[in-house]
Amino acid sequence: MNRSVDKQFAAYKAGFLRVCGSTVLKLFHAQELMAVVIGNENYDWEELERQAEYKNGYTVTDATIRLFWSVFHELTQEEKKKFLLYLTGSDRVPIKGMSDIKIYIQPVPDDRRLPVAHTCVNLLDLPRYGTKERLRYKLLQAIQQTQVFSLV
Repeated sequence: MNRSVDKQFAAYKAGFLRVCGSTVLKLFHAQELMAVVIGNENYDWEELERQAEYKNGYTVTDATIRLFWSVFHELTQEEKKKFLLYLTGSDRVPIKGMSDIKIYIQPVPDDRRLPVAHTCVNLLDLPRYGTKERLRYKLLQAIQQTQVFSLV
């Protein structure tokens, strides 16, 4: 067994137990605790679409929104997870599921720009791209160039 991180793990474990306490941990099965700590992996992409709200001129029936969801549902699972990470700052699903994720999409005037995500409020600035191919290209460019930060 690799012991190279024993010291770091011991410090992490001590801190975790100080916050959670061993009595709290006894309330959970291993899978439940894992879901609480890191989220779950039950990706219901249709639920994400149902939870989406549209602002400043976009509606569920807007041509760009229909193109967006068509492109989105054609993405691979990994690309969809990258989009979730791009938009929300996390590629994990909350313990209650996708219904706990509310996203907002609003138009921006310059279709030369990439879609822009505001992770603090789960807001996507989505230009009105004229074609499905252009929307797909721009969306993939945006999510593949994502740099994520987190507070430690």
